[in-house]
This record gives sequence, C-alpha cells and structure tokens, in this order.
Amino acid sequence: MRANGIKVQKGKPHEGAIRRAAQNLGIDFDDEYSYDSGDFPKPVTEQQCETELTEVPSDKTGTRHAISDERCTGDGCGKWLVLGEKSPSEAALTRYVRDSYELPHALAKRVAGELRRWGLSHPAFIKEENARQAATMFPHDFATVEFRGNPQQVVMFPTPQADGDVCFYCEMPWEEHMFTCDTCGIEIPALTPHRHQVPVKGQRKLPLVLAP
Repeated sequence: MRANGIKVQKGKPHEGAIRRAAQNLGIDFDDEYSYDSGDFPKPVTEQQCETELTEVPSDKTGTRHAISDERCTGDGCGKWLVLGEKSPSEAALTRYVRDSYELPHALAKRVAGELRRWGLSHPAFIKEENARQAATMFPHDFATVEFRGNPQQVVMFPTPQADGDVCFYCEMPWEEHMFTCDTCGIEIPALTPHRHQVPVKGQRKLPLVLAP
C-alpha cells in the first residue's frame, strides 16, 4: 500500500485505504477471485489462522474451553491478527506473567511455557484464570497473603492461617498442592507422607549385625 501512495496510521480504520490502493492497481477488491494474493493482499480466512493448541485443558466441571484462532499461517507469517505483530519472546512472556500475576520467576517461566503450548502466547489474549490454571500444574511453594498493620502491609505466610485459605499463586487450597522434595527432588502431593533419614554430624554409626 505504501508503494501505491496509500498510508494508514496504526490503529486507524483501514478499509477505505485498502480499497483506494486496490483502485490504484486496477483491482476489484470485492472479487477476490479476480486477482492473486501475490498482486494484492486478500482477506485472511478462518482456515488460514490457527493457534498451537485450540483448547485450554478442562476445568473441574469437565468443560473444555475453546479459544479463538489468533495467528496467521499464510506464507509462514506467524503474526497475530488482532495486533499485527509477532508473539513475544519466551523471556518477555515470562516477565509479563511474573509481573502481572506476582508469581515467583521460576514458576512464571513454567506458566508462560504452558500458556504458549496452549496457544496463548500473547499477553492480549491471556486471562488471569488461564495463568492461575497453568500454575496449578507445577509444584510450587504455598503462599497465603494477609493485610496487617496501619498503614497496611502485605504479609505472606508459607502455610494456611485459617480454614479455607487458598494459595496466592494458583488459588488452590494447600491440600491440593504438589511440592518438590529438597532432598530427593521428586514431586509429592501435600497430604502424602514423605520422610528421609539424613545422617548429621556427630551421629553414631552402629555396626551392621547380620540376622542368624
């Protein structure tokens, strides 16, 4: 369009400008079968757009939440149709998730990766419920928040302080959390007993007595 003297300010209506550009080239814009997409841009159809995954995993009710297709796949474009730009880098998306939902960086990185796998790799399409749902899929420390003092200050606790307290990061109760053992590194449900016998300095070593 710029080559044909047609300029459109970003974010402004563009339909009229596209028609003027088509007229300059002698193209009937209303008849897309009369010209080739190499000569002039054609409307993008729904079939040309896709996300990496078209459904977000089901919630507790068993409902599957479909998400709209957002990316253009024509000629390997990969741009977001609504915003006209490519999706942010992995690091940029991690920073967005971390800062927007106040998540620890390590958890935000895993949440951002999961959102991208679902096809939600642009902040404009990410909802808080999506980020919280993704956070439930990864082991992380439990945190509950209270506002105390005058002036009020945010106080964070690593355990529930009252019945019904939910995690600040994923909004799930403590009992439904997964934690990572600092000793062996495996993932453990909150209510599953898990112990290690760890020798400490000064502990006596008893001789091995074989059974008869």
